[in-house]
Parts: sequence; structure tokens; C-alpha cells
Amino acid sequence: MRNKLLCFTLLLLLPFMAFAQKEPRQVLYGKVVADSLKTDNISVNNLSSNIGAVTDNDGNFTIYARPTDTLLFSSITFHSIQMVLSKEHFTGKQLVIKLDLNVTMLDEVVIRPTVLLGDLAADSKKTKTMQVTSSLDSKQLVMTAPYKPQSPLNEKRYPNESVLKGIDFIKIFEMFKKRKKKDKAEIYKVAAKSFRESVKERFTYHFFTETIKIPRDEIELFINFCDTKDAAKLLPPDKEFELTDYLVAKSIEYLKLDKK
Repeated sequence: MRNKLLCFTLLLLLPFMAFAQKEPRQVLYGKVVADSLKTDNISVNNLSSNIGAVTDNDGNFTIYARPTDTLLFSSITFHSIQMVLSKEHFTGKQLVIKLDLNVTMLDEVVIRPTVLLGDLAADSKKTKTMQVTSSLDSKQLVMTAPYKPQSPLNEKRYPNESVLKGIDFIKIFEMFKKRKKKDKAEIYKVAAKSFRESVKERFTYHFFTETIKIPRDEIELFINFCDTKDAAKLLPPDKEFELTDYLVAKSIEYLKLDKK
């Protein structure tokens, strides 16, 4: 009778379990805290979907997950923990996880009484040492070793150096100027990416949703709104701050638009 009741209960729960597994994943906002320690660069891995994230300087993170997913929090500084998510974890504004410090304790430390006189010769006689040299005759090995001709040091390491004249600084300076121009040209010969690709690579999901308050389902629309002719001039690496200011200013315009 008891086995029949258990089977009947499992049959009732199976549809709910299947529904929970098919529930789409959503963004989970979380924060990792610890006692008087920074919690940045802590790995957050969703073992159920192989999705990973890393905490920022304040310990905040965002990751796609759903109820019944298992999250693994790991770091060298803290003890790793696993957590199975439930629906309650998605109802609050932010999931807070506290980690404990990973402290390595020595089992036993033995301090032996040793009196040092300050005299190196006298103190070294009291200290037990072990000879680690082998019984090989190093002098005999050197004498019987085959001769290997070596090229002059100047010719081997410095191709522009003459034995009599030394280093030719003029040629080295000319080579440096050519290399500098080549490196500078290579920077700008790299295939330029589109404005949309560059912005999505440089700025995180947290920047759009939390910093400039763009709804998560409108991020693509906002990037297209910012993609103008003048915006392409802000893509070089040395204009990172100008690009950030541009996105902040465009977010104010975008949020004021009537999108109905």
C-alpha cells in the first residue's frame, strides 16, 4: 500500500517537474559578500547550462538561470559552494551569497631551542648539514670534454655590431623608426568592426541595464539608435572615454523618446 501511494505521488509531481525544466532561463541578479574582504573576480558557473560569469569590483554578477539550476561559486581565496536555485531566488531584487575565507592551518609547529653566538664559524659547526655534491671529478670532466667552436659574442647577439667599431647606433635607430611606423600602420590596418559589434564587446550587460538604465529587451534598439556617422569616429581605443560619454548622452535622448 505504501509503495502504491509513493508511485501515485511521483506521477502527480512529474508534470510539474517537467514544466519546471522547460521554463526559460532569465537574468538573475546576484551579489557575493564576505567578512571584510573584496569579492571581485569570483567565478559563478551554472552547472546545468555551462554558462559562466565573474563578479565585478563590488561583488555583483548577472547570469542566465532558472529554478532547479545549480550555481557553483569558486575562488582561490574562498571556499567553493554549490547552490540549487528555487523560484524564491528570482522573486527578490538581488540574490546575496556569503562566502567563507579559505584558511590553510598548520597542524603543528615545533620550535627547538637553539642558541646562536653570532660567530658564523662557531654556529655552523653546531648545525647539521648534508653533503649533496657527487663523487664526480669535475676537473677531469672539463679536461676530457670535446671542443666546440663558438661564434664571437658580438656576431651572435648583435648582427649590426662590429668587433672593432662596436654597435652601429645609426642603423639601430633607423630600424627602430621603420618598426615604429610599421606598428602604427598595422594598428589602423586591422579590419574595422561595426559600431554594434564594437560596443557589445567593450560594454557589459550590467552597463546598459544598471548604469544607463536601458531595459534589457531594448539594448539592441538602443545600439542601433546610437549608430550614426559621428559614432564611428569614437571607435578607436584612444577614444574610450568619449565613446562612454556619447552612450550616456544618447541614453538620455533614447529614454525620452515616445516608443509607442
